[in-house]
Amino acid sequence: MAGKYVTSENNLPDDPEGEEIRLQVSDEETKEIFDIKARVDRDPENLADPERLTVVKGPHENIEEEWYLDVIETDDGKQVDSALLEATMEDVNDQSTVINTRSEEVKTLLQYLTERGEFESVSEASRTIMLEYLSDAYPDLVSEYIDLKVESERSELASELREGE
Repeated sequence: MAGKYVTSENNLPDDPEGEEIRLQVSDEETKEIFDIKARVDRDPENLADPERLTVVKGPHENIEEEWYLDVIETDDGKQVDSALLEATMEDVNDQSTVINTRSEEVKTLLQYLTERGEFESVSEASRTIMLEYLSDAYPDLVSEYIDLKVESERSELASELREGE
């Protein structure tokens, strides 16, 4: 990605200037659509590496405003493979949920955070930090996991209720 981008005013949250946001844009030349994480601003001086962003608005999206954006991260276009995720969930269901990083550095840092009182245990610190990271770095994966987990639990509950009749 490089160059000039276009987005609809409807894609922008209220008062997005200077904030890190997720945004759908299209390349002005190729019309390719991207989902990105970016900072947007009307003033290019407020951004580290500004690129032009045309914001279209109005009932017919025929009014244009010049904005700028700093692209932080682009969606690589890889969709979550639901079948693979579901198979992985089934595999993990039959395994221990213990994760071993075998890392003195990670253990030291997690233990430090626990000793400082930020977490009740190293396990809680590890779970919390990993889940926060996964939610930020892989939001589509986390969302799909939640959907599959809810669907699985709903199916299990429905089966149990039918058996009890």
